[in-house]
Amino acid sequence: MRTRMLVLGCLAAALAATGLVGGTVARADEEAKAPPDPTRGQWDSFLDPLRDFEDNYVTGGQKWVEDRTKIHLFAGFTEAYTWDFNQPRSGSLIALHSLEHHNDGVPVIGQLGASRPSDGWFVPGFGLKLDAGKDARDIKSDWNGNGVVKHGDTFETNDFEIEEAYLTWAMPDDGPSSLKGLSLKGGKFVTLLGAEVIEPWSNFNYSRSFLFSLAIPFTHTGALVTYPITDKLSVTGGAVEGWDKVRSNNRGWSGTGNLTYTVNDQVTLAANVIGGPEQTNKTGNKRYVGDLVATIKPTSALTLLLNYDYGREDGAALNGDLALWQGFALVANYNFTDRASAAVRGEWFEDHGGSRTGTMQTLYEATVTGKYLITQHLYGQIEYRHDESEKGDAFPKDSPGQVNSSTGPIPITKFTDGQDILGFNVTYVFN
Repeated sequence: MRTRMLVLGCLAAALAATGLVGGTVARADEEAKAPPDPTRGQWDSFLDPLRDFEDNYVTGGQKWVEDRTKIHLFAGFTEAYTWDFNQPRSGSLIALHSLEHHNDGVPVIGQLGASRPSDGWFVPGFGLKLDAGKDARDIKSDWNGNGVVKHGDTFETNDFEIEEAYLTWAMPDDGPSSLKGLSLKGGKFVTLLGAEVIEPWSNFNYSRSFLFSLAIPFTHTGALVTYPITDKLSVTGGAVEGWDKVRSNNRGWSGTGNLTYTVNDQVTLAANVIGGPEQTNKTGNKRYVGDLVATIKPTSALTLLLNYDYGREDGAALNGDLALWQGFALVANYNFTDRASAAVRGEWFEDHGGSRTGTMQTLYEATVTGKYLITQHLYGQIEYRHDESEKGDAFPKDSPGQVNSSTGPIPITKFTDGQDILGFNVTYVFN
């Protein structure tokens, strides 16, 4: 209940901040040329008062604040219900998933955020994302540097996380022309790697892929430098504490980088990499991941995402040898109308050394997600997903009955080759 109230309170605070300024209602600038609302003038016109509220009080408030302070405020909230037909313990994280829980009514994520660009030579910009809910706990970083999240630190066990908190600086217009576009970022920020992100409203599918959950990190703490080599090619590089760490557990830094090439309006290619020590109190054993992402828009209605990851880590396999993992995912999203769309994802993931899943296996998954836009900021999704392991007996399946032990009754657990998952969610987002 405390978590639910915190999430709802955060969302209410965001609405107040963006819609009420100085005791007066901020309304949209009548001269602003906003894109047409695709949800107006249709069968659900009875929701137009809600759409008016969004335009006048929320979007208008965002613009009012940004015009006067250059600060962009945003907020999002997702409530979801997911059912794993293997019926694991209610509230538990679904096997081999990173953010989806079985039969759990706790709010998934409520997020408040703010950003501002740097101004001239001496005023830095900033970025901030504050998360509450189940996802906040699932993406939690190691804040105290003991190498284990959720152990020995009260903050690491709650449902609140500072997803991002960083300062930025960009070369001013009156700087050297050869350095035009150069920017710096320092603090805590999301990873460069991957085709999917933490926020559910920024992905085509609701559930995350195995690549997102098992192959790459969530966030980093460190510093990055970005420079546009041409108007189509940019490069980013820097040093970070490692995977999901605020304080390092081994005094070893990792290097990370990105190369993005915009071929044209239809094709964008990105290559990402991270490498460095990740094992507690060890700097000799290194972990490396290479990540390739292609975004292709053959038509205005169709978007394709292709993602390939390859990783390796010294001394991390179950037998103590070199651990290797790789995977490929393809997502196709099609907009049938301005309000209705569907996304299909297929994926293959190999864990050669067992370091990512706890056993040596090959995983497959297929997911289909339908989405309907209720207003410009409110939408619902329904999703069906099937996971399969080539090894077999990789997914727990609770069965009736129990056995007695010295500590009390223990539920009997069976295992199956796969799992089927059905989910529903509603999201309200202002970005």
